[in-house]
Amino acid sequence: MEDIASLVRPEIYAMRPYTSARVEGDQSARIHLDANENPYAPFPGGPEQEGLNRYPEPQPASLLSRFSEIYGLPVEQIFLSRGADESIDLLVRGFCAAGRDGILITPPTFVMYETAAEIQGARVCRVPLVPGSFQLDVDAMLAACDADQRIKLVFVCSPNNPTTNAMERASVLRLAAELRGRAMVVVDELYVDYSGRPSLAREIADQPNLVVVRSLSKEYSLAGERCGITLGHPEVIGVLRRIMPPYPLTVTAIRAIDAAISPAGIAYGRRNIARVVAERERVREALLRLPAVIDVLVSDANFLLLRTEEPRRLCAAMAEQGIKLRDRSSVIEGAVRVSIGTPSENDEFLRAFELCAPN
Repeated sequence: MEDIASLVRPEIYAMRPYTSARVEGDQSARIHLDANENPYAPFPGGPEQEGLNRYPEPQPASLLSRFSEIYGLPVEQIFLSRGADESIDLLVRGFCAAGRDGILITPPTFVMYETAAEIQGARVCRVPLVPGSFQLDVDAMLAACDADQRIKLVFVCSPNNPTTNAMERASVLRLAAELRGRAMVVVDELYVDYSGRPSLAREIADQPNLVVVRSLSKEYSLAGERCGITLGHPEVIGVLRRIMPPYPLTVTAIRAIDAAISPAGIAYGRRNIARVVAERERVREALLRLPAVIDVLVSDANFLLLRTEEPRRLCAAMAEQGIKLRDRSSVIEGAVRVSIGTPSENDEFLRAFELCAPN
């Protein structure tokens, strides 16, 4: 605990956290007159609107209990946020003082880490992934942390966005072991269920400076309801709860999440993940046969990264056909990111690609 506490901004421990009406007192009261809510359900006032006029639990006990079963961690090590982006932002705010502390990222990677640091006024150290393999350059990352003792957070995206690959488990664990007491290693596992690899969450017991960020957006089809899950040492979770917004999850989000993580919901989600993985391999093989495609990286995620000669022109031509792709040529030469859709969407994409791709 002391290793982690020494990394947290002292202002966070000194502050008096805001406590909402749903945190204070007995939540089983028959009549709530404590939160200045409107006592009537919103329009049109039917059964579906029941409860929408009331503030939700900030960290719903039923969801924490279920996630505890899923991830094999006690509820004290689980934090729920409004998407993984909010968790990333809270981690930066909790550990990095503006103008003093910094984070380390491994480009090309998810841009939100850098964005959160810039908003907080934290410095950003960049250690590129190894060219070709897009794996972590652990020696260079450790050297950067040696050179800058104010790096508090090291972000690792695995599987990585946009390069699609999972990072070597041993590399991540070596980082955590050698940076213990010096920096937190935050592993973004939003796509891990598409990789077939186990989560690193079970390693937190041995590596208390390891934090794992998950989500229901990518793997369990809840991007529209926003739910991020942070798994970490109780001290880390305590810091996030001190600085979280009063009500991270909406009533409708809680209902949708509850259904998605039920045994039937998990089984449904896993079936859909298997369908996406099968389509991912089919689409990759089809793309590799097209002359306009230079390469398609092997993917551990629910998207592909292909390389072509004229990525911007390709994306523009596809957009005219009503199909939106993501041009990533600004970070990887010739790169275009393609999310995996339904079989019919993928078929339409492949037909349009053959027409639009440069010869």
